[in-house]
Amino acid sequence: MKTSSSSGQLLCRPEDPSVLYLHKKHISNELLKDGTTQVFKVRRTESKTWDVDIHENVRYWLDAFGFKGVMDCGKSMKVDNELITALIERWRLETHTFHLPIEEATVTLEDMQAIWGLRADGCFFTGRDHYVGYPDWPSKWRDLLGWIPDTSTETKQGGLLMNALINQTRIPLGDDLPTYAYIQMARIHALILLGGLILPDTMGCKVPFMWLNAFEDLDEVQTISWGSAALSYLYHYLCEASMDKRKELGGPMMLLQLWAWERMPTLRPSFIGAFEINKYLNIYLAPHGVYGSCTSAFMNDGLNVGILSHAHSGKSNIGPPNSFLLSMEASHR
Repeated sequence: MKTSSSSGQLLCRPEDPSVLYLHKKHISNELLKDGTTQVFKVRRTESKTWDVDIHENVRYWLDAFGFKGVMDCGKSMKVDNELITALIERWRLETHTFHLPIEEATVTLEDMQAIWGLRADGCFFTGRDHYVGYPDWPSKWRDLLGWIPDTSTETKQGGLLMNALINQTRIPLGDDLPTYAYIQMARIHALILLGGLILPDTMGCKVPFMWLNAFEDLDEVQTISWGSAALSYLYHYLCEASMDKRKELGGPMMLLQLWAWERMPTLRPSFIGAFEINKYLNIYLAPHGVYGSCTSAFMNDGLNVGILSHAHSGKSNIGPPNSFLLSMEASHR
């Protein structure tokens, strides 16, 4: 699908080619010459898991693993592929920033923590591609997940199929099960969040076996910097897409969309409904949007946490008018 974008919005070529030395390979160069670019398609496959009731004991362990912010956000809205494309057109690999007429801007570790509550410090999330401490993968799946996937129908090329993981979450859990049963289910949910929303690849249909190694030690997993892993994935896919190396996107693009709404308010959908104030927790809540889903932005200020739930109404009425931002939103409509 080809869409047109006004080349005037990108204004001109780099003033100093020695800085943006990759401009000739950048997709904005094609836009300036031809006036068209390809709309990128964002991959995400975690949406079905939000329809599953998560037991409170499973949620406790998901919070402990570091995914409380993502879980509190709830089901994410529809991805705005046109907005993501407009941002990619302005992303520069040389500086890892978006080059906008107003100034440069970028996504930081602080944003990872503020928007999704992902830990910004701690241990690096690295993959070990072998079954650490076990004779084989089935043995590890049995102990850590409480389930041995069928290698012919539930695994593929070194990964657990997303549909198989989601099917496991539909198994009801009682209130009097051993603690390890809730931990096993929490690990399954965590793998779905990582592979489908936080660290998805362009295939979006499987989660690498090796990611399970991170969840073996319950103390160690609570120190992992999921925020740095997500930011690295985001930069990787932004860089490759801006250099026209791919048309489908992995990485936490949903977070990028939320970041754009927070940093460029004229692109933000309207709020619907009044805010509810919890005087005990100092938490400000807005109701779910018209599609029955919401997104949240966490602004940590001491003990005060604000949760702003955006309803996807398609309107943007927050913040002062800005002709560039409005035109950037409209350029791919």
